[in-house]
Amino acid sequence: MSSPLENLEPKLIWEHFDQIRQIPRPSEHEEAVRNHVKTWADQRNFPWAVDKVGNICVRVPATKGHESAQTIILQGHLDMVPEKDADFEFDFLKDPIPCRVDGDFVIADKTTLGTDNGIGIAAGMAIADDETSVHGPLELLFTIEEETGLTGATDLDPKLISGKLLLNLDSEEDGVLFVGCAGGCTCEISFDLPRVEIPADYCGVRLEITGLKGGHSGLSIIENRANSIKVLSRVLGCWMHESPVLVGSIYGGNKHNAIPRETTAIVAMPKNFFDKAVAIAAEEKDKIFTEFKTIDDGLTITVSQTTCDIAASSEASRTLDALLTALPDGVSSMSRDIAGLVETSSNLAIIKTEGDTIQITTSSRSSVASGLRGVLNEGMAVCMLAGAKYTEVGAYPAWQPNMASRLLQTCKDAFNKLYGRDPGVTAIHAGLECGIIGEKIGKGADMISFGPELHGVHAPGEKIRVSTVAKFWDFLKQILADLA
Repeated sequence: MSSPLENLEPKLIWEHFDQIRQIPRPSEHEEAVRNHVKTWADQRNFPWAVDKVGNICVRVPATKGHESAQTIILQGHLDMVPEKDADFEFDFLKDPIPCRVDGDFVIADKTTLGTDNGIGIAAGMAIADDETSVHGPLELLFTIEEETGLTGATDLDPKLISGKLLLNLDSEEDGVLFVGCAGGCTCEISFDLPRVEIPADYCGVRLEITGLKGGHSGLSIIENRANSIKVLSRVLGCWMHESPVLVGSIYGGNKHNAIPRETTAIVAMPKNFFDKAVAIAAEEKDKIFTEFKTIDDGLTITVSQTTCDIAASSEASRTLDALLTALPDGVSSMSRDIAGLVETSSNLAIIKTEGDTIQITTSSRSSVASGLRGVLNEGMAVCMLAGAKYTEVGAYPAWQPNMASRLLQTCKDAFNKLYGRDPGVTAIHAGLECGIIGEKIGKGADMISFGPELHGVHAPGEKIRVSTVAKFWDFLKQILADLA
């Protein structure tokens, strides 16, 4: 069966990406794609090693005559974010990612495409296969579980790599070099939801928030997209202002670094309030749509009757809604140093019901350590007032820009040589692995991140601009040749 990507150029990089997109690889399920890399390396007699957590490093010998050049680490992550439309039947543990070519884009309509970071992995493998590329010794470092907390980078065995210069192939803007990224921390919140008997004159009601864009909580947070958990809590709050509403369960979001697109609650309310509840939800939907129509015009709020066998007290339900309303979400501050860069933000990412508790996950980021601490303290204070348990997990450091970097100058010169102009140089609000891996490399570490143009990562409809993949490929080859 032919592939929709078989005629794309540069052929080598697209061939490798085409193979990777057909291998299931959600975070924590990277074994199959790691085995794919092992098999590829064995076929070429490239030595490889895997550390105890599952990161793999493939050692590619230098082009003849460049054996004495510095070793360069080409780095990306094996995993992808498995997001899909709720009405699309798809198993990320079994099914290959469907995609199509539309003009200058490769698109996955109903799922994420996995170019984050499949295209980076493909580029590293393609360079090693390209007989025309010139390079010194290479270490292809492919990490695990980047999307769920930078686990692979955090637990990387430093002995796996020897190079001091690292090219991270996990950025998403054409013609831009990234020299820094935000640090961050994930917070786990637990709220007790004691159950009560539902009065006989109550009915069960399903409240569904759907149709939002979601997206990467580091890259898309600046667009002020709607958060489905926040929208749901807003409607619940309006209901609770008019009548007792008892929360049975709430489920929304499934990734700490993705803005939640869909959230559903099952509640109980007086039967004679149902019609008014429908009207209130419709009125609130119009208000929210007015606020977000320029960025999130697909919002749908659905209210229907259902069964609700168990629910929390009115007091506990109101406290839960107050907690969701007050938890930090969105942009807190913009950078004073780099125009247009978010400095500090939070994402109210996941909510789920487990027995008599509500479990909430938030993810906060900042390029300034004190800014991160400040927004974490806000969440901690809200939880204290609501009587919720608060735990910080998965913290990672920021990558501080080094504008005097020799590697940066080499990359700028290579870009100018190819395109006759300077590249953009900036930092990114998303979390890259560079800061963590740089600490593992130690003294002398020098790093740059770049990549082709991606859109909508971490959400269905993710796409990559084909023409920028060729530029990314030529730029990578030029950098390696200059470093050799």
